[in-house]
Amino acid sequence: MATAAVRLRWRGLDGMGAAGVTRHILILSAAAFMAVNAGAQTKAVPRTADGKPDLTGVWQPGSDKVGTWEEANQGIGVAEPGKNTARLAERPSYQPWAAAKVMESYKQHAADSPLTRCIPQLDLGGTEGSLYPWQFVQTPQLIVILIESRHVFRLIPLNAKHPDDLDPSYLGDAAGHWEGDTLVVDVTGFKEILTGLSIHTDAMHVTERFTRVDYNTIKYEAKVEDPKALTKPWSVESKLMLRPGTRLQEYVCEENNQDPALTEQLVKKGVVAR
Repeated sequence: MATAAVRLRWRGLDGMGAAGVTRHILILSAAAFMAVNAGAQTKAVPRTADGKPDLTGVWQPGSDKVGTWEEANQGIGVAEPGKNTARLAERPSYQPWAAAKVMESYKQHAADSPLTRCIPQLDLGGTEGSLYPWQFVQTPQLIVILIESRHVFRLIPLNAKHPDDLDPSYLGDAAGHWEGDTLVVDVTGFKEILTGLSIHTDAMHVTERFTRVDYNTIKYEAKVEDPKALTKPWSVESKLMLRPGTRLQEYVCEENNQDPALTEQLVKKGVVAR
């Protein structure tokens, strides 16, 4: 197909000026790119030996564009604020005491956020934006999700129960199973986090659903419950887009980050205003 495209670009160009040739090439290149993407869209969802959808690969959360990382992320590579329709999340409905803590953090420009201290958190379909890829490694007994940001890794045993002697953790304990073509992941056993703009107690419980709806797309859904901090559950939907050829890179997180303390000082001095 690439050879045919090259032939088309140079067919009938005699007599055109430089601008006309360039315009002709750009039009045909765009058409060829669209044809390649259309072919990718029609590919069947790959399956493992046991017939389950194969989630293996590197994916970009919070995006709806098909293609390689470079093709899908022209320019700055992120959607404008309020315009990312690939990830839609409800606003958490906090109980009064929890809402007060969130507002306190907001007034401090989230200087007390666990993120600034390199503490991992469960990334609900691209909570931190779409610039950090995820990699899925799938086996019949275990699914591993590697997330570039802060080198987070998630281990999801399949058809297993949560341990009785569960140690609370920042990412919680995950247990997965298949419901048809959907991977359902139950996450519990969280450490309590009461600082930052997204707080939760040790009662938080998350149910995630991963469905590979076509060759390029995983539909992500999550329901968050926390009876100690929320008045009702809230949910999020997002898309994960396949990014062929992408590799996860090293992520350096400065554990002794001094910025939070500096920001707090600037707020107290009135240098930084809300």
